Amino acid sequence: MVGIPRSKGCRTCRRKKIKCDEQRPRCGQCRKGVRECEGYDHSTVFRNSFADNFTITPDTQRQEAFRIASRFVGDGALGGIHAAHRDKQLVPRKRQAKVRAHPYTIARLKHAQAQLAGATPLPRTLDAQVWAVECIMGQFLEVCKPLSESLEAPLAWLGEIKEWEKDIDALPLAMSALALGWAGQVDGQQQLASKGLQLYDAALRQLRKDMSTYPPLQSLVVTTVFVVFELCQFGSKGNPGWLTHMKGIAAFLQKLGPEKVSNDPYLKVYSFCRVVFIMQGLNRRRAVCASSDLWKHGPFINHEKNAYHRFYDLSSEACGLLGSADDLAQFDDTGTEQSARVLYDLFDLISRLKLWMQDSGIIGFNGPFSFPCNDVVYRHQLDRSTARGYPTKLPLDSGWTPEVLYGQRMTHNYWTLRLDLYMTILDNPILSSLLVKSNEFRVLLLTDLVPEATEAEQSPVVLIFEECRRLANNIAVHAASSAIHSMYQSFGSLVTIYTLETAIRWYERHNNSANRMDVELDHHCRAILSSIRVEESKDQCAFEVSVLPDEVLRRPWC
Repeated sequence: MVGIPRSKGCRTCRRKKIKCDEQRPRCGQCRKGVRECEGYDHSTVFRNSFADNFTITPDTQRQEAFRIASRFVGDGALGGIHAAHRDKQLVPRKRQAKVRAHPYTIARLKHAQAQLAGATPLPRTLDAQVWAVECIMGQFLEVCKPLSESLEAPLAWLGEIKEWEKDIDALPLAMSALALGWAGQVDGQQQLASKGLQLYDAALRQLRKDMSTYPPLQSLVVTTVFVVFELCQFGSKGNPGWLTHMKGIAAFLQKLGPEKVSNDPYLKVYSFCRVVFIMQGLNRRRAVCASSDLWKHGPFINHEKNAYHRFYDLSSEACGLLGSADDLAQFDDTGTEQSARVLYDLFDLISRLKLWMQDSGIIGFNGPFSFPCNDVVYRHQLDRSTARGYPTKLPLDSGWTPEVLYGQRMTHNYWTLRLDLYMTILDNPILSSLLVKSNEFRVLLLTDLVPEATEAEQSPVVLIFEECRRLANNIAVHAASSAIHSMYQSFGSLVTIYTLETAIRWYERHNNSANRMDVELDHHCRAILSSIRVEESKDQCAFEVSVLPDEVLRRPWC
């Protein structure tokens, strides 16, 4: 079918009857006027019948989409699919009032991919491949949705941002990179994952190009998508890419202030970033700006926090307390008021953490204290592809419910934080000595542990030792299932690695090889940790390439 264009200008300028400068992919008039450029009309009148319902594509069509995507990735055709949109025109239809035109996300994707591959516009027969990318994107965003309204889904904001921020050129590239990386891992299609890496690089270059024209809020959104990609694709260990992006996010938050991120979907974006900052603080045992009152309460001023948010409020406090306890040993601060204050704050946080667990109504792990299978080899097995950290959906025959999965994941996080706090008291000679000498602190300990009458006569050090051993064993026994569960948190391997390394640190310091089960559990944690495959990120980021781990925490954005 052939049509005759009325003008070379974009549809927006023609509708507003202003002169169009015909810049691509978005005209300068629309960019200056902060309007959505509706694109250009051409002579083709083909329409993809799948474009409007790709999010409800059944599994057979999803497999077909993966097959099509893999095919054009293999022969390099995706490089020119971005330019093919210039030869496509939607079938004329009546415009509904107050409804924004179809986003030109795919047009930008095609344009950047064409620049990436240096390809000429492809024939319009490749519309099926456009559908394949859209289908994969729809499937990926479906996985990121919350399983229940009462449960937290850390990546639910991706679908909302896709609809809110349609005028960010780098966003569709970053989202497509994330979706193709996910698809490559789900079906083992390395070609899709490789194309995702190329799109990620194109998104980085696009952000560098446009960063001076973006407001900080838009730059924050795109950079957070970069963090998700880095954590899911490369992991958090030995990969400086996500740290580099987090440094940029700290700069954006410093400029924005808490009020600018207090409404959805930007509050959800901040909530994701906050957890990443807190996990870095726990790993480095240093305070984070996310724990300040300004950033702990300011963004949530119009929203009631759920159990998930309250847990990370407590976790943010732990970052600074762990650092304060370490500093006591560094400066040999013995028997002073500062030491007593740190010990009191640690017990207070442990008490509030236990109260959180009681009030949250979370149902944790049930059943006997044993490995899930008697097979020694099975104990250490973990699917390396799922351990990469891309969000996954529960199989229908898994027997898990969203509530059970959420409860077990949060229970595992609770055990880990509690172990880290108690182990800090036990391993710090200043704090442990102060605990033994003070009846007040002994009372605080007994109030939290509530031991049996016979156990209450034991020394505080012995009581803490047994509690730490119990927590470490709980973590180790459920390490494999928790590693899979934490993947649904969508922070890559960040949470899993902190959990496993905390338990391993306990076994390293306190395992005298007298207990055979402790030795096996130590080996089990190490086997799970080693099975989490980590790749080195070779793509440069939009900010400084080299970042020290502590440098992200030093920026005073609070």
